[in-house]
Amino acid sequence: MSWLALLPLLGFWTLAVISPGPDFLITLRYSAGRSRGSGLRVAAGVVTGIAVWALAALFGLTVVVERFEWLYTATRVAGALFLVALGVLTIRAARRPAARAVGTDLTNQGDPGGRTGTATGEMAASAEEAFGDRSAGAADGVTPPVEAGATQSRWREWRVGLLTNLANPKALAFFGALFASLLPHGASMAVRAGTLATMLVIAFTWFGCVALLSATPVIARSYRRARRKLDIVTGALFIGMGSLLIPRG
Repeated sequence: MSWLALLPLLGFWTLAVISPGPDFLITLRYSAGRSRGSGLRVAAGVVTGIAVWALAALFGLTVVVERFEWLYTATRVAGALFLVALGVLTIRAARRPAARAVGTDLTNQGDPGGRTGTATGEMAASAEEAFGDRSAGAADGVTPPVEAGATQSRWREWRVGLLTNLANPKALAFFGALFASLLPHGASMAVRAGTLATMLVIAFTWFGCVALLSATPVIARSYRRARRKLDIVTGALFIGMGSLLIPRG
């Protein structure tokens, strides 16, 4: 089979991945508000989430979810809660004047013992990590202290990107429809693996570029000057996106 047959699928995927959404916003927020490395780690988490949904669709999990509707509903509710929590915490952090107090307070409220007992608690902890003292301190000109758990912080940045992408279970239906309509019938396992790898490369290239460009001095300074207003708008967008995921009827 000619690889030219995959061009429609890859072209459609490229248009879909560059469309602004929660993944774009969280990568931009981390890169401009923290550092280039933070943005790239979030981007890596986002792409990991994309890989999870794509693999699930390739292995037919779409059929399973359609059969057990409660599973899809539960996933939508969890995703909605995560995005709404992310939005609320973004707005709260933007409205608080004390940069250091914001990070400390959010961290203590979300996970005082270092671990949470529920999936919702885990999502809330990740949301709070997303808008903790590092980004707020940098934006207000306060240099945050060096953390002993730098490795753990990097891991959390990746996790925030992962959970932000996994928060939208509609991605499973999207990938299912994409592969069913544009992946050539009878494609071998090698072709499927190559297609998935190419899609992930496209996704990381895009989000990597977003992270690199957002961290440039001009954009970062502009972002930090208007951080509070932009964070309020960003938080409102997260809340709106999360609200759209809440099942109705």
